Parts: sequence; C-alpha cells; structure tokens
Amino acid sequence: MNANDTETMGLGGALKAAVEAVVDNGAAGISVADAGTRTAFLDAWARTLTEHARYLRSKGESLSAPVVLVHAENCADVGEGLGWTRRPMLGGAPTDPFSGTLAIGTGEIGAYAAPEHLQDTNVITDAIRAANLGHSLTVALLSTSVLVIWPEGVDSDASPEIRRELDDAPVVLDLTALDQALKQFYERSARQSRTWWKDRAKRITVERPEGVVQNDLLHFLLGKYSEVARVKAETVIGHGRADITLTPMNTNFTSAVLELKVTRDFLTPKPGTVTPTACSLNENIDWAKSGVSQTAAYRDDESLEAAYLCVYDFCAGNREEIGKAIEDAAAPYSVIARRYWITTSHHEHRKDRYPDLSSGVPRVKG
Repeated sequence: MNANDTETMGLGGALKAAVEAVVDNGAAGISVADAGTRTAFLDAWARTLTEHARYLRSKGESLSAPVVLVHAENCADVGEGLGWTRRPMLGGAPTDPFSGTLAIGTGEIGAYAAPEHLQDTNVITDAIRAANLGHSLTVALLSTSVLVIWPEGVDSDASPEIRRELDDAPVVLDLTALDQALKQFYERSARQSRTWWKDRAKRITVERPEGVVQNDLLHFLLGKYSEVARVKAETVIGHGRADITLTPMNTNFTSAVLELKVTRDFLTPKPGTVTPTACSLNENIDWAKSGVSQTAAYRDDESLEAAYLCVYDFCAGNREEIGKAIEDAAAPYSVIARRYWITTSHHEHRKDRYPDLSSGVPRVKG
C-alpha cells in the first residue's frame, strides 16, 4: 500500500489518519504518541488478561466471573457520566483480582469500572448496551482458557470476533504458523459482505479497501501474536510505509513484513458520482506486481526475515492469472506471494469450494 492509500484508514468504523501503531510486548515499548490509541489499548489489555489467566492456572484456580474491558475515546467522560468508579491502576499487575470486572478504558492501564461485580455474560452484555458501548472495541477474558476480542463491539455483526485459546503451550511465530494464520484470517473474512463490499451484487468494494482489509488483519494478528511479537501498522521504512510488520521478542522466531494489495473489477465511484471505472486484468496484474519491490525493499531495509505480498482479489470468476503473475514476479526476490479470492456470499464461496456440486452444498446422506 502506498502512503496516499492510507490517508484515511478505517479504524472502528471511522476514517482516521494512518496511525503509527506501536504494539510492543511490554508497556515501556509503547511510545507517548501511541498512548490512547485503539491498537495500544487492545495490545495492552489482551496481554494483561492473558497473563492473568496464566497466573490463575499456575495456582490451580478458575476465573469465577468474566472480565471485560471496553475502549472509549475518553473514558473519563463516559465513566463519570455513568457514575462508574475510577480505578487508575487497574491492569497494572496481572495478579490483581479481576473476576466480575466490567470497565471502560482509553489507555494501557487504568479504567472506570462498573460499581458492582457482574457474574455472567448476559448481565455484562446488558450493562454494555445500557452504557451505549455495544459498538466499541471490547476485550473479554471468559475463562482461564478463552480470550475473545470484538474489534467493532459485541453488537456488531460486521466484523467477526477473534477468539484466542489460552493454554500453557508456547505461541510459535514462524513461516508455517504465519502462513496458517493468514489462511485462518482469509477463511473468517473472505465471505463477509458487510464491511468490505459497498455493493456486492455489482462487485463494488468500499472506498479504500486496502485500508479496511489492513485494519481487520491488524486486529486479527494482534489477537494471535501480541503476546510474543510487536505487531505494527504503517511503519515508516525508507520512503514508504509498510502495511504490517511483525517483530518477535524471541529471536528464534521469524520476523516479517506484510504488504497488502487489492485487485478489483471496478474502482469505487467517488461521492457524487454513480458510474464505476472498470479495471482491466492487466491493470490489476500490474498493480499487484508493484507490491513485490515494495515488500522486498521493506524487508531488506529493516533486516526482517520474511516478506509476504498478500493480494486480496475482489474480481469475479476466481481467475488464476493474478496469482501466477505475482508468484513469478516474487520468486527472484524471495518474496512469498499469496492471492486470496474474496467472494460476495457464502453461496459463491461454497460453489468455488465444491465445484462438482451444482447446488454448492454437500449432499447429506439420508
């Protein structure tokens, strides 16, 4: 993605200036400029609650009630308006008693907590809705083995929740694990039609689709790897900005840069216009291939180990030409090229997945 393409990256449903998202695996690594961002909030609280679950497991204890943190742009205004209790050190230590806590926060530590401890998910969900926070970023520890993130809030069906299974097995970040994570992201996001498509029947994407895909992928990778790696978006490298970088804390793991490209049949009409501009196959191929040099340069300039060019293909027909073109262009530079076809519906996805079944649905034996 070019710097001009990220001028208004989608974050939480609002268009914001591209954020230098610093998500270190320790609070001291988060810069002052990033304090209070959604990314810093998500990284810090996902890590704190994960460590709290590990602490409980080490003592042989269970989580007696869920722990839920909701992001607010200004938690003081919201918290005081609700009459909730200010807890400036909440999250400072993973050994603190968290069970039953519902709180609103803005930063990596401190929040306004509901005055009563809430004992089940239904009561907590009702309290979130009563506070008009159903569409705000939410992080929840539901047990000592399950952490769930709702990037767009518990009441949003536009973006699927991210579920992290917690156990004492080490989180591994290598090429195999990263490739599998990208496939998982594709499977959970490729068929959704609410936030990536403006008019799926006509295959018209939302404006600036690369920024929207980037935002969703960033949240997904934070949910999986924030415990073991710095996951950053829009890192300035040389004369450009890398879409996503992953820098592990463990030097035995693999560092990587991800450059994202979107190919599509039509450019999204500008506001006040109705006629979309068609994109030819050759134009899409040229655009996708332009990411090879970007990705290789980011990797080499930052001394990262792996370079991924991820093309999210919104074009009709699931044609292989774009994938073949980027693979051929990427091979001489040791760039890993992946193409992910974005379908407009579950039916289209099933038809592609099961091409020998005319209905697109596996026949059930009776």
